[in-house]
Amino acid sequence: MKITAKQYAQTLYDLTDGKPKAETEKAATDFARYIYRNRKLKLTGKIIEQFSEIYNKRHSIVRAEVTGAKNLSEEMTKEIKGFIKKKYKAEEAELVIMVDEGLKGGIILKVGDEVMDSSISGRLSELKKILVK
Repeated sequence: MKITAKQYAQTLYDLTDGKPKAETEKAATDFARYIYRNRKLKLTGKIIEQFSEIYNKRHSIVRAEVTGAKNLSEEMTKEIKGFIKKKYKAEEAELVIMVDEGLKGGIILKVGDEVMDSSISGRLSELKKILVK
């Protein structure tokens, strides 16, 4: 039976969740050795990604990508985090902030598969579609 990256990640999570730092470090080291010995190093990127998803889900953390025309102010970042916490009933929101000067203004917020486009470029594109009909 083939073990998936998600199964490895779940195992690592189970080995480390709620454990003291020393125990967590030992479990992570033993896990890394196991992955190396069994020639599964090519899965490490996916294992880390899956582990992060499991951890975030269990600890009520929502990760979002925010793309703006320029760097966001501290106030705007706080507002976005508050919006995400409320909308997704999360205890914490992590933001990955990117800049795309082609947006002309506004932001695009992506959480999982959901995309909320409040950029000026996005709104102009929607308006164009409506006018073309």
